[in-house]
Amino acid sequence: MASWDSYDQKVGPQASDRRSSLIAPLVRLARRGSLLIATDFDGTIAPVVRDPRRARPLPEATAALARLAHRTPVAVISARDLANLAIQCPVPGVLLLGSYGLEPWMRLTRDEPLPPLPPPSKRLMRLARDLETITGWLPGVQVEAKTMGVAVHYRNSPEPRRAAQLVRRIVDRVAGDEGLDVVRGKLVVEVRPPRSGNKGTALAAILDRIHPRGCVFAGDDLGDLPAMEELHRRSDVLELAWAIGILGADASPLLLEAADHCLDGPRAWAWLLQELASALDRVAPGHRERPIAPAGR
Repeated sequence: MASWDSYDQKVGPQASDRRSSLIAPLVRLARRGSLLIATDFDGTIAPVVRDPRRARPLPEATAALARLAHRTPVAVISARDLANLAIQCPVPGVLLLGSYGLEPWMRLTRDEPLPPLPPPSKRLMRLARDLETITGWLPGVQVEAKTMGVAVHYRNSPEPRRAAQLVRRIVDRVAGDEGLDVVRGKLVVEVRPPRSGNKGTALAAILDRIHPRGCVFAGDDLGDLPAMEELHRRSDVLELAWAIGILGADASPLLLEAADHCLDGPRAWAWLLQELASALDRVAPGHRERPIAPAGR
């Protein structure tokens, strides 16, 4: 695993040359429109904030993704439901996959309205109310009803480690009683219907649809590991298959183990995307590739 950390970015030409050398293979595939650039949202192109509703992608990341989408397929795969993701990540030409890929949609123009989306089921709404009641005594814990699941956030807890143990125990018990799956992430635990997929199945669906010659996927959390594992399973049939870990202060050792390369936070990933877009412009200014065809449209 190669590591590009904040110190690395300050030490001069050698570090810059090393990072630039990694861009060359990406350019080679992207110039043919055969590189799938897939990325997580929270903690990857958008810094993690105390209120998830206020999360916004870095402007340089969205600008780079929009430029890249003219040249090669680009996808954002998120645990957020599609309605939320589309508001937070309005990038034309990018395939948005909400709810771990269960809700795919391509925004072709910035002003295109979001298609009608189903509200959370009555069962999930009931489950959200139950979890709000059970966790109500825990300060800083918030329950979010989503289209395909219920998330319990404890990022605002004054004692996140203690809250993590309590929340996980509560959610595991409720999920067991309801026959639901549990997905753990940074300062959040989510319950979802069984066998409803993950970011690995979402990435597999895109790869099977467009058959690119290479793929790079960036993520920062445990929920991104299935996508990295799916990419590694296909490394023998892809010319390039890179899992990029976006590191934060609380990065999991499992992420470090799964990633082929690591970057120090969302700004470093945005830098790489910008450099890739600029390199493609230098190769063939004005060239436009046919965009990815989204599922269901």
